[in-house]
Amino acid sequence: MRLAQMAAKPLLDVQVCDHCNLRCAGCLHFAPLADERCLDVSAYERDLSQLASIDGIEGYLGSIALMGGEPLLHPRLVDIVSTTRSHLPWQNVILCTNGLLLKHMDDDFWRALVECDVGLLVSPYPLRINYDELAALARAKGVRVGFAQDITGTVNGKEAFLRLAIDPKGECDQARSFTSCPFGGRYLQLARGAIWPCQVAAHHGSFARRFGYDMHDSPDDSLPLSSVGSTDDIETFRRMPHPMCRHCDNDALTVAPWERSKLAADEWLAPR
Repeated sequence: MRLAQMAAKPLLDVQVCDHCNLRCAGCLHFAPLADERCLDVSAYERDLSQLASIDGIEGYLGSIALMGGEPLLHPRLVDIVSTTRSHLPWQNVILCTNGLLLKHMDDDFWRALVECDVGLLVSPYPLRINYDELAALARAKGVRVGFAQDITGTVNGKEAFLRLAIDPKGECDQARSFTSCPFGGRYLQLARGAIWPCQVAAHHGSFARRFGYDMHDSPDDSLPLSSVGSTDDIETFRRMPHPMCRHCDNDALTVAPWERSKLAADEWLAPR
């Protein structure tokens, strides 16, 4: 599985909002535990400018995913969409959403997706929502739309959820955790002026603060954009284990039915 991941083009996730309007148990981005924080547009523009200047970046990434949390909660989402396209005109860009707010989005939102050629990827959770109707709405607006599957490969969208197995003490074997990780190396994260190897490394702060765990990231857990000369630097970074890997017991990953979070630490912890 690792060889297949590394052979494929890396994907780059941008967490547009840390928080969400749907509280998923064991959320892979820790959204139920996060404070309400939206991506700063000016800081994001600086990051995109640096990303676009990296030698070899055109054609390197498989896609950029604007996600969360729930990105439709961002009051300046249209600016996020347009600045992504203006800095990366060649790049496949998708907006990932749970769809709950789609019927409430204004014409500026739909126009931005069309004019910037940004596709919509809707995650169909087991809720009383007509997702086919939402897809039809997007198509009527002229927007490319599809349904997301969970990384478990479940064909019915998000009925099953991959649960993390975090070890707050960081006693896992770093190399083994990296080798068995379903995320690291492929699902890169753009956050705080740097590239991160996975969502745990980039966004674990909400989890650690909520439950009082001492999980400090190391300088080796991220690659500052200012230090990247070419995509060779990113390739080297994404193909190696990082200090944060010791906090993931990836041999203990489980798949569970989707449910709403009770905000309990064991939704993210490795089984004892």
